[in-house]
Amino acid sequence: MSFAPTKIGLMPASFTALREAAEREGYDFLRRLGDRWDGERYLNDDLATVWGVLAGSKLVAIGAQTYDEYDPSPLHRRIRHFYVQPDRRRGGAGRALAHCLIVDAHALAPLLHLRATHALSTAFWDSVGFARVVGREDRTHVLARP
Repeated sequence: MSFAPTKIGLMPASFTALREAAEREGYDFLRRLGDRWDGERYLNDDLATVWGVLAGSKLVAIGAQTYDEYDPSPLHRRIRHFYVQPDRRRGGAGRALAHCLIVDAHALAPLLHLRATHALSTAFWDSVGFARVVGREDRTHVLARP
């Protein structure tokens, strides 16, 4: 199955179900995304974008690229709030979404940072080309623009 991620303006109604699925797994970062994204901006970042993968009208994956508040250089962007519904994992939705976020963020800055929070997400970001970072609390991975 192929997936075509799309930029998200206002959160679709199905965002609530995706956020609740994340919370059942112990992740609260989609609640923060919902609080910080107003449909056009992420807090004070006019360059931020939110991308999602829809299956019909149902949001099954979401992620954002924003400034990196831990290292706010204009040379850095951060991939964050990345979540794929459990039954859509390992089917290409996450990889397609990651690709769109990487291309979008690399158009703005040469270095991308992220923080993977568990072994599965660490392995995923390794597989899409990010390098691991050692000794930083604020990031686990970096990807330089080719």
